[in-house]
Amino acid sequence: MPSRFSAMLAAIISAASLAACGSGDKPVSAVSPGAPSADSGPVALAPHKTTPQAIAMAVNQDALTKAVERIRITKKKGESPFDQAGADLNSDGRAKAIVLLTGPDWCSPQGCTLVVFEPGETGYRPMSQTIGVKAPVAAAPGSNAGWRDLIVKTGANKIVRLQFTGGGYPTNAAGQPDASADVAQSEVLIQPQSSQTAAASPPPAPASQ
Repeated sequence: MPSRFSAMLAAIISAASLAACGSGDKPVSAVSPGAPSADSGPVALAPHKTTPQAIAMAVNQDALTKAVERIRITKKKGESPFDQAGADLNSDGRAKAIVLLTGPDWCSPQGCTLVVFEPGETGYRPMSQTIGVKAPVAAAPGSNAGWRDLIVKTGANKIVRLQFTGGGYPTNAAGQPDASADVAQSEVLIQPQSSQTAAASPPPAPASQ
């Protein structure tokens, strides 16, 4: 009797499986979870490249002015005008101050001195100094050691990349890797001084006859 019951149960299960296949259903074992269907469209092989998020931020102007004065006294150099920008270079939510000192004591025919200041409990402290820099200064789309690359112009009018190395940015812009291919995707932080002056200056008066 038990063997006859087992035979009947096996026949019922077999009939049910055949009916399911006949109705167009696939056996559970034939379906791969998460597999794309034929009509779901093409599968992306790699994420699309997007423009990096803007990183410009405001700085504490009073604290930055004091920091610039401290570094001038430490280096025993004269007072200097400077161009500045604030940016979150390492995604920690704090504005680093990027300062391009343009006074005679800070410049040469190769360019001027770029200082990157990091905020701290007692104000800004210099973490990096790079000579031979000309504006514009921009943040590149790439990064190194968690810090955004900087794109600057050198005295030879080359566009180069300054990469963070753990202790700061390079001490000299000359000889750094070419970055002209990344200019279109960069975020300009400091504009060339000449363009700012040109925008503010009236056109010259015509010469008198």
